[in-house]
Amino acid sequence: MKQLFYIQTGNVKEAEPQILSIRIGERHCSFAISDRQGNDLYSLAYYTADEIGTDFLYDMFSNHAELNSSFSDVLISYDHPKSVLVPSEYYNMDTAKAILNTMYGVNGQSSSVNSEAMNKWQMYNVYAVPKDIHEWMNRKFPSGKYSHYYTLESKMMPDGLADHFIIDIHMDEFSVIAVKTNKLLIAQTYSYSTPGDILYYLLKICGHFSLSQEKVQLMISGLIEKDSQLFKELYQYFLHVEFRDPAWKVPATEETEYPAHFFTSLNDLARCAS
Repeated sequence: MKQLFYIQTGNVKEAEPQILSIRIGERHCSFAISDRQGNDLYSLAYYTADEIGTDFLYDMFSNHAELNSSFSDVLISYDHPKSVLVPSEYYNMDTAKAILNTMYGVNGQSSSVNSEAMNKWQMYNVYAVPKDIHEWMNRKFPSGKYSHYYTLESKMMPDGLADHFIIDIHMDEFSVIAVKTNKLLIAQTYSYSTPGDILYYLLKICGHFSLSQEKVQLMISGLIEKDSQLFKELYQYFLHVEFRDPAWKVPATEETEYPAHFFTSLNDLARCAS
């Protein structure tokens, strides 16, 4: 396991309720401890690993004593990409499970299958996560609240008829949620090796759904720097590119200075408790 970031602000207010937000993917895991409104950040860490399993979770919780505190809410977001979006009028859990099995080889022995209503879009998100991960988290936090990344981030899409991409970037994969004229088109996670790979998928989505590169608005968070090659390439092909910053402020010091948009999705999760 590799720790990319670890922040402790020293701003903890003991009398105020604290919430724990955790994001778990196949090869990344992060957490944040904040106030209930998601405005004050107390602690945050981001890890990568070849595989996020129960051994990883045990080690992470052992390394961070603050994770064993008492919290008013524990919010868990699963970033696992095995997901299908089903229009509400066609939703049937058994059918959705069969689709997951056909597309991803999901089975009940190794996976937990969950479904979440996406009422704004009149869809259901049916997704699978490793059963051992889900059971470990349930034992650790019996009253924890769970959601899938696509479900969570689709709620952050601005209202109106403008076309949008919400994009979140990790070390070797990125997620994109696309909306056209207030209709959810796609929520997908892709692997990448070079900035050109990300650009290829975004342009492919534009072509497939007849989205204009001149009009679609890219709202970006995650591990991307403003002076990076990826950001420069995006600006060459899209007119509207902006970072989506969190409500909390990540402190900058001489030793560590992280762009706030690195942690926007964790803040989105924290704000669900307010």
